[in-house]
This record gives sequence, C-alpha cells and structure tokens, in this order.
Amino acid sequence: MFSDEDATLVHAVQKQYVSLNLKLPTGNFTILAAIALTSSDPLTIQPKIIGLATGCKCLPKDKLPLQGEAVHDSHAEVLARRCAIHWLIEEIGRAASDGSHWHSAWISKTADDRYRLKDGVHMIMYISTPPCGDASMRFLATFQDGEMAALKDSAVFPPLAPNVASRGRDNYSLFGVLRTKPGRADSPQTLSLSCSDKIARWNVLGIQGALGSAFFHPIYLTKIIIGEVPADLHDVVKSDCERAFWGRLQEIYGLPEGYKLNRPEVQFTSIVFVHSRSAQEHSSLAQRSCNESLTWVADSTSPHEVLINGLKRGVSPKHRHKTIFWPRLSKVSLFHLYRKTRSTENLPPESTTMTYHQAKESMTQYQVAKKCLLGEGRPFSGWIRSGARWENFDSSSDNGQHSADITN
Repeated sequence: MFSDEDATLVHAVQKQYVSLNLKLPTGNFTILAAIALTSSDPLTIQPKIIGLATGCKCLPKDKLPLQGEAVHDSHAEVLARRCAIHWLIEEIGRAASDGSHWHSAWISKTADDRYRLKDGVHMIMYISTPPCGDASMRFLATFQDGEMAALKDSAVFPPLAPNVASRGRDNYSLFGVLRTKPGRADSPQTLSLSCSDKIARWNVLGIQGALGSAFFHPIYLTKIIIGEVPADLHDVVKSDCERAFWGRLQEIYGLPEGYKLNRPEVQFTSIVFVHSRSAQEHSSLAQRSCNESLTWVADSTSPHEVLINGLKRGVSPKHRHKTIFWPRLSKVSLFHLYRKTRSTENLPPESTTMTYHQAKESMTQYQVAKKCLLGEGRPFSGWIRSGARWENFDSSSDNGQHSADITN
C-alpha cells in the first residue's frame, strides 16, 4: 500500500530535481530515478535522498570508450544506482575524516571491517515510469494503436534460444527474457541490458557492485516506487515487475553467505513527474526523449553534472581524457574513488598497474555470486558482458589514444 511516507519520499525526490533547474528542450521528455534511505530512528532527518538521475540513452557498441572515461548506460535507473554507489563509498570517507568521533546515521562497521546499512535503515528506489524491458512489456502494449499492434502481431522473429538476450522489443510477446537497450529496432545495437534485467541483477548481487563489495556487505532495495501507471493497470504491472525483478530468478542456488534473492516490494504513485512523457502530452510538438542526463550525488563537493553521450556536457573531444573532465559516474572515476578509499580504510595496497577489470575480478565472494546468476546453465547465462576489452585501464588512465570517438 502506498503510504504517507512513500508520498513524502516521492515529493522530496521531485523537489530535489526541480532545485537542480534542468532545462529540457520543448517537446522533450525524460525519466527520473532516485535512491533514498529511510530510518526507524525518529531523530534522523529523512528520507535521505543519496542519488538522483535522469536519462533514457546509452552508447552503441561501436562508441564504447576503452579508457573508462564515458558512461556506457545513461538510463535514469542505472545512473541513480551509480550515484548511490558513489555516495556510499564517500560516506566511508566522510565518517573516517571525523577521526575518533566516527559517525554515520546510515552505515555501520561490522566485525570484518566492512560496512552495512544500520539496523532499521532501508533503501528505496523511485522511478517515474516502469523500467524498460520485461517489467514494462504489457504496460507499453496498452498504449499502442491498433495498426502498430497488428504490425507487431504479424512480425516473425527467429526462435529465441534459451538464455539468449532478445534485441529490444523484438519477440515482444515473450515474458521473462533478457532484453537489450534500446527498445527501438532502428536504433544502433548496444551491449547494455534493459533496466528490468539490471534491477533483477541487483536483487541478487546487491546495489554496491563489485568494487563496492570491497567495503560493503550486499545492500538490497527494500521497495521500488513506480510512477505513470494508471490505477486500472496496477495489478498487471505489479505482476510483471515481480516476475521481472525476482520471479524469474527463483531457481538460483549456491549463493555465498550474505547474498540472497531479494524481493523488493513494488508500489505505485500517482504523483506526476513534471518532465515525464505523460506530462508532455499537451505539447503540440512531437515528443522526443531528451539526449541529456542529469546526475546528482548527495553531500558531494560537486553534487550534479549533466551528461551527453556519456560525457560531461560542454567538454570538447580533445579534453575528454583529462582527469578533471571525467564524469563522476564513469568507470575510471569510480575506480579512482575505490583506490582512494582502500587507502583510507588501510586495506592492503594493490599493484598500481592493476586494471579496473582485474580489481573487479579480485572480489572473490562477489564473483562467486555473479557466477550463480550469470554462469553457464544459470538464470541469466545469456547476459551480454562488455568484458576486459572495455575495462583494461588503471585508475590513473589519462589518455585516449585507443578510445572510440563518441562525439559524432
């Protein structure tokens, strides 16, 4: 049931978004997502929004950077989760900087010197519309006109092999399958899986990711609040979300200690996001998805950035490889933060030549859990991986001689 606390959270997210003053071109829409923390402690000011993002674009396969300096997937849900990772790791540094007076209202240190959310703290995700992929297939179908529905019904696709990802909305009558972005068949091919698939992955491996697992036990979402779903579709979309987010993974087994199949509660909100597709319906101009993405991280010295093509807006191609111009959420920036935090936490030093890919692979327990999900014969064995080719850089990468040109 959608509670007063849920409404307060959604209003807080939208208030934060409006305060950032992102101007969308007329006729453009976007998707908003955020991750927030709530606490059972009545003395804690809440909800605490830790990451917020907009976006609905991702880079084609042939435009992926080799030095980690551009964000691959700029869908709002993916960016919001990366914002949350950034906040969580920085929270360690903020608390440590207080010396013997170590304190965080949200995280605590465990006996093995890693961190977890405090007792009574919950992580909640808000998304302004159902996420792309398996969770939204029937939702999107209800808005198709008769001609398009007939065209899709008549389309013939090659049989989809078991555990193979479908391209976009091909085979749209199939449920529970992996799907790549984007949904449009006439768009360039990408290696990015749908947001439905990624949320399902987070429900096994946790929000913190591979590098974050060096510092945190798995962190899971308690609830996902979704907007733009009419009341008469709540039952259908809730059923689809539950299947997409965890129902199709119920056969998973062998997860290491601390990992589990998480089942977040799915709720809906009627609170309208000002820049949603439905809010733009009155516009006489053709609706287009916005090319830009906004990212915001709480408590950061430079809290928000605007990205386009995975890079900071306004950065020229010749400067994109310089450290000061890296997007905060890029792989190389997060790797740099990871290395800095290892030092803060007095963890054993790693080789200065260790690559991003090698660092992720060294997280043993996380990789065991990942194999339980993505390994041969496992539920998501068809997952498309970008792999070492696009992760073979270290935390000091500051050259782009081998990077693809993503500016044209």
